[in-house]
Amino acid sequence: MKKFLLGCGCLALIIIAVIGSVVFLIVGVLFFDEGDFEEMTGGGPGGQYSWGGEASFADNEVPEQYIPLYKEAANEYELDWELLAAVHRVETVFSTLDPMISHVGAEGHAQFMPCSWTGWAHPTCDGLGKGNMSDSEKKDVDLIEKYGGYGVDANGDGIADMWDIEDAIFSMANLLSSHYKDKGTIEGAILGYNHSAEYVNDVTGFMNNYKKNLVTVNHMGNQGNNISLISNKAWPVPNANYITSCFGSRWGKTHNGIDVTAGEPGKVNGYDTVALMDGKVAVSMYGEQGSGFGGYGYVVLIDHGNGIETLYAHLLEPGISVGRQVKAGDIIGKVGNSGASQGAHLHFEIRENGNPINPMEHLQDFDMDVNPNGSNCEAYVY
Repeated sequence: MKKFLLGCGCLALIIIAVIGSVVFLIVGVLFFDEGDFEEMTGGGPGGQYSWGGEASFADNEVPEQYIPLYKEAANEYELDWELLAAVHRVETVFSTLDPMISHVGAEGHAQFMPCSWTGWAHPTCDGLGKGNMSDSEKKDVDLIEKYGGYGVDANGDGIADMWDIEDAIFSMANLLSSHYKDKGTIEGAILGYNHSAEYVNDVTGFMNNYKKNLVTVNHMGNQGNNISLISNKAWPVPNANYITSCFGSRWGKTHNGIDVTAGEPGKVNGYDTVALMDGKVAVSMYGEQGSGFGGYGYVVLIDHGNGIETLYAHLLEPGISVGRQVKAGDIIGKVGNSGASQGAHLHFEIRENGNPINPMEHLQDFDMDVNPNGSNCEAYVY
């Protein structure tokens, strides 16, 4: 009889616990909309809430290259730029997280869930907010306006892209500003980005450090690994140094640059591509025929002043946006196989006053391997 009563007591406790859990879930559904649930579970715009990253920064350090962008976005949305810097840091440690896709589907430099970016009114949005939309839908500014998303086309290229640093930071500011107007406090705005007290403490901590004792560093957060500067220059593919094709004539055609890959075919796909020298991005596009960059696929061209330009072609995806200031070694894209390419590699050019020159004249101090069948390379390799 005693055993029976004990069994009944345990069963009763289990039933009570189950009922309590059901009631809690029902209350949660009643009081929180999908966006709130997304953010409470760490899957909101700051879905990953990642402290890691490829670079290390002191608590008061901010990459100087990002500060003009923070200030521009903060001015647009009436925020303190230090808040944007702090959120950017906590989300992807200034964009060094690799990959910048969380386990729940948050994407890009500011870790937006697609439904927060495009709008929760999108017919596929529910649950944590990953949705089921194409890349073109995520970038469609008309759809974002229709569905009430936070995505912003900051650089005026006609799309709102989570993977474009300018669009991401302006969209971050858009979301924070919206929540600030709704809640009336900075803490409330931050909670709207990621519903975690610890997250709020971390963001406000960094923000206050930047306001009180800011130190700027000559280093972009998404600078590549294994950067080695020689004479203020950086080898354009830090993790590969095998040249398969040199400058000059080959197969009856003029080759205006060099092709860099890894010794193992295909291994180089997705590797970081970095700026050779300090400069400003003058071109970032897909090279359609008639554009002057036909066949180059995704291409970036950097103006270094004094008539010197560098070109990086066949990138995996759109590179860093036009107008961005870069330092030697800053990531400007990833090695790919776009355009008229027959295998993943970086086609790299150096131009003087618009005319291609042999890149080896600027690269001779770097350690590299050269295809023995290449032409016009060996004379510059030591």
